[in-house]
Amino acid sequence: MYTPQPRRRFPLRLILILLIVAVIGYFAYGHFTQKPAAPQTPPAPAVTVQKVEVHDIPLVFDYSARLAGSREIEIRPRVSGVLIKRGYTEGDFVKRGDTLFQIDPAPYYAALAQAQATYNQAARDWERARGLVKGKAISAREADAAQAMFGESKAMLDTAKINLAYTTVRAPISGYTSEEGFSEGNLVVADTSVLTNLTQLDPMYVEFAYPDIDAMMQRRGVADGTIVLPEDKMLTVEIIAGDGTPYATEGKIRFTDSIIDPLTGTVRARAVVPNAERSMMPGQFVRVKVKGMTKQAAIGIPEAAIMQGPMGTFVYVVTPEGKAAMAPVELGLLNNGKQLITKGLKEGDQVVTEGMIKVRPDAPVRIDTGEAPAAEGAAPADAAAPATKKE
Repeated sequence: MYTPQPRRRFPLRLILILLIVAVIGYFAYGHFTQKPAAPQTPPAPAVTVQKVEVHDIPLVFDYSARLAGSREIEIRPRVSGVLIKRGYTEGDFVKRGDTLFQIDPAPYYAALAQAQATYNQAARDWERARGLVKGKAISAREADAAQAMFGESKAMLDTAKINLAYTTVRAPISGYTSEEGFSEGNLVVADTSVLTNLTQLDPMYVEFAYPDIDAMMQRRGVADGTIVLPEDKMLTVEIIAGDGTPYATEGKIRFTDSIIDPLTGTVRARAVVPNAERSMMPGQFVRVKVKGMTKQAAIGIPEAAIMQGPMGTFVYVVTPEGKAAMAPVELGLLNNGKQLITKGLKEGDQVVTEGMIKVRPDAPVRIDTGEAPAAEGAAPADAAAPATKKE
């Protein structure tokens, strides 16, 4: 008799495994049969450019400076003695000839009286000797001695008068006083003790130093005619205070040293500026802008455009094809934030002034004009399109 067998069923776990294998195979097949995507071309970097122009450029040089009184004098006594009076208020303005100090004159009055008596006696002796020598009552030698004594006594009398006058210490110039060095009752020593200082504030001196390389370039340019000086050959300085405020009055350079300081490698110069309103103070540190020279047929670009590489100094320029190219340059003077170029650029060149860090040699660039960039695949707006010939 036939007995039916029960139907064999696949285990659930085996079904799940087969399903997972099928899905993985499907995706793997799609991955290996899918065509690779075309590489994405990065957009050309945007740069700012400046078109090179050849023209006359006024030169402006910026240096640190210090203000000083045009005359700064130490007041010292010419004779020794005890101070008995101060005739000014510390810090006040005094005129030439005003009394600053009074030294006790009593000893000098006594010395003058003694010198006067000696002189009177010598004068009488000499007068008497002149009459006697004519009558040959005395020898010529005795007469010469009387004459010498008379001359010596006269010199002593003059010295006593001068010393007495020196007991009154007067201002040799008009200016502002400093604090006193000695008060009343102190003994001061001739030509040694500093009683006070006197400073003339109008005009003022502006003292500064500039690098030797600037000096050489300026002199070379004046010699070959590429740098032109003003008609009066006098350079002007604009003075900038520490807070950046310019003074209303400008000065003129009156002195330039003819040697270079070997310790600092600089050349000293000094300008004179009126200070009638006394708005400038001695010892004040300022900045000066030296003006007056003009560079003929010059090229100036922003200092930030200058790059340094293994081959030397260069700038990036944008070619007519819209690509960046390295242009080696030779530098001239640095003028008011502009770097003068002596060789390597010509009029019409487009120098990259911003965005150099993104630029690569011979790579396309896009000149930033402030407008939206062109669509992908379009030619750069500033690149020169190749000319086509009509048939």
